[in-house]
Amino acid sequence: MAQIAHLVRIRATPENVYSRVATTAGIAEWFTEASTSDYRQGGALELSFGEERVSFIITELKEPSRIVWHCTTEDNPWFNTDIVFEFAAQDDHTIVRFDHLGWPGTSDRFRDCSMSWAYFLESLRTLLEEGRATPESGASAACTESGAQCLLPEGPLGVCERSPCPVGAASPCFKCTSQH
Repeated sequence: MAQIAHLVRIRATPENVYSRVATTAGIAEWFTEASTSDYRQGGALELSFGEERVSFIITELKEPSRIVWHCTTEDNPWFNTDIVFEFAAQDDHTIVRFDHLGWPGTSDRFRDCSMSWAYFLESLRTLLEEGRATPESGASAACTESGAQCLLPEGPLGVCERSPCPVGAASPCFKCTSQH
């Protein structure tokens, strides 16, 4: 079996990094559109890549140190693989150890996927360190309706509320505010 392995250092707390992988809004900010009715251990997660949908079972969820997704989409090269995120504090950084386990062997698809994971892990890093990211085309965690969950720049969950629109912006406009 082959595996993809990456390590990235992010100047953020493990809790802030974890929140970007443990919520669908967070995943959309740096990776791709994500949906679930219940993000919990044993729950289902669906990732969207354009028209392609890939389903997972969330097999481990240990805040703020570890998340594991197991792919259940049979007609996908990721079928029966595990995607593992581990987070550990080190000085003023979080060490993210990423593994995509269970590949049947190395292939061009495996190599493409390894490069893509490096790209998206860098997207996660720049989101948390610089406030910008490069998610899959079409992904967005922006507020589009009042009451929806969103992620505040400092990491915790917020709630979308209507707000005045900037000059020239189409109405309606929303902002992510603290839930407290």
